[in-house]
Amino acid sequence: MATKAGVFWIFVYLFSKNDRENIDVDELAAFKKLAKDYGSHGTAGIEKLIAQGSMKEICNDCHDSH
Repeated sequence: MATKAGVFWIFVYLFSKNDRENIDVDELAAFKKLAKDYGSHGTAGIEKLIAQGSMKEICNDCHDSH
């Protein structure tokens, strides 16, 4: 489940298809709500969550580490 928040893509749940085939309807609804909530923080809020360690940045082309 992912959402775009400004310049960020926020992934709230990732899993391997080897570990689990799919998520159920209730989980999907909860993950959508969580993604929307994270998305409402905006760039400054997301950067703050990363700095606090509440979120982890996964970056393909980072020039600094978070």
